[in-house]
Amino acid sequence: MSSDSNSNLIKSASYCSIVIALAILSAKIYGWFATDSQSLLASLIDSLLDISSSFINLIAIRISLRPPDNNHRFGHEKFQDLAIFSQSIFFFASGLFTIFSSTRTLFGKSDLSNAQAGINIMCFCLVMTFILICYQTYVIKKTKSKIIEADKLHYFTDFLTNIAVIVSLYLSSYYQAIDAVAGIGISIYILFASYSLLRVAIRNLADEEFPEIDKKKILSIISKHSEVKGVHELKTRFAADKPFIQFHLELAGDMTLLAAHEISDRICDDLLKEFPGGEITVHQDPEGLEQSVKYQERF
Repeated sequence: MSSDSNSNLIKSASYCSIVIALAILSAKIYGWFATDSQSLLASLIDSLLDISSSFINLIAIRISLRPPDNNHRFGHEKFQDLAIFSQSIFFFASGLFTIFSSTRTLFGKSDLSNAQAGINIMCFCLVMTFILICYQTYVIKKTKSKIIEADKLHYFTDFLTNIAVIVSLYLSSYYQAIDAVAGIGISIYILFASYSLLRVAIRNLADEEFPEIDKKKILSIISKHSEVKGVHELKTRFAADKPFIQFHLELAGDMTLLAAHEISDRICDDLLKEFPGGEITVHQDPEGLEQSVKYQERF
């Protein structure tokens, strides 16, 4: 699939998530006022985060899909990482808020009213969320977009919380405390989800290296080319879902520049099959050249 087609799919998924999130948010606001349910409130806060995240993602996607320019020669992909970082902070804050609200209700006195209306509203939200997740899954399969994958995590979390809220509303007719307990459980899940997103964003923003298994794949691909005598200064990082790889090749000192260039091109082609969409920088060195080397790799 072409890059333009991928971009259009990613944008369409972002627009779709905003439209559905607005519909779900409106339904949950009405449901909360109608029932005074703490589990529904927790789900409402989750939906507020979903829609804010979707707006942030839409802006980040429009920026990150721009081609490199004089001020951003490595591209704009890290705007996606910044968006994911901000989302994780919002998630964490909301999780703390809903834990506080649900705990206060658990130990206080609060009567749940009109539980059936709440169940009907949550069933509507469940269906809408399922439709969106299916479309996002399709887009992720076609584009490998990390930011849509992060957005899908929000709505998959919402899907699970919708089920939990429906169950808690039904059971709360028999035991009121279940509603508050469900609110606390949903909030804890939100905290764990926010931590996962935060870890990925910090890893990319801090230019953390690829996992060791991926670095071994890179060295294995390079070593298959018999002309290569060695490799050093291998450095890797991610910006959103775009991999960056650079290294120095050690080649025979009497090799022509043209031959060295052709070998480098073949290696880059092989690496791009394993790391599609990557940006690869190769520097050729004559074998045995005396120089200060920080990262020496051996085959």
